Amino acid sequence: MFKIIRIAPSIIATNWQDREELSKTLRVLEKAGCQILHLDVMDGKFVKNKTFNEELVDYVKGQTTMLLDVHLMVQNPDSEVDKYIKAGADILTVHYENTKDLPRVLERIKSKNVLAGVAINPKTPAIKLKDILQANLVDVVNVMGVEPGACGQTFIPGSAEKIAEVREMSRNVFIEIDGGVNIKNAKVLRKLGTNILVSGNTIFSSKNIRKTVRALKGKLLFREGDL
Repeated sequence: MFKIIRIAPSIIATNWQDREELSKTLRVLEKAGCQILHLDVMDGKFVKNKTFNEELVDYVKGQTTMLLDVHLMVQNPDSEVDKYIKAGADILTVHYENTKDLPRVLERIKSKNVLAGVAINPKTPAIKLKDILQANLVDVVNVMGVEPGACGQTFIPGSAEKIAEVREMSRNVFIEIDGGVNIKNAKVLRKLGTNILVSGNTIFSSKNIRKTVRALKGKLLFREGDL
């Protein structure tokens, strides 16, 4: 199953504040073959920028059949996860760097039949996840390709190697790469073992979203100017 590649468009790169426009965008993504939607929750504390909260997640849940991949970039995720479980998250990811009781939080998420995710920042070594991976507490590992908190950043060299390191530690976990993903580096990321490619600007700045999604999956030959 780990050879299957999913593309998770990140709505932070859209006009998510306009709900009518957001609903139209969701239809476009569904028609493009997307099955996962990435939602970056930022509180302006753990990261500098601020986006939305569980109210928008709840709204999106009622608007789409895509799985909701909720990425919590908030100051105290330990006390926030229940709100997003209730709002309809299908994947709920907290950060290794700021979750006080990571095993307990992951167990809480899994107990609600939600996939439990953990994200690691570029400066966090993948080996830090060894214990929770061996304990089968994690369903999805989100390898950050950029510093969390802003859209449109350039992929940080060295981030890709963590994909292979995580895969070496666990054959059962889904690996997600988030930040700086584009059509050119997607081939390497897929080869290293990525299952979910999160993409914002690459998808939403393209001329043809459907073709861009296929190109990210490796199902369409990419040529400069096509997309």
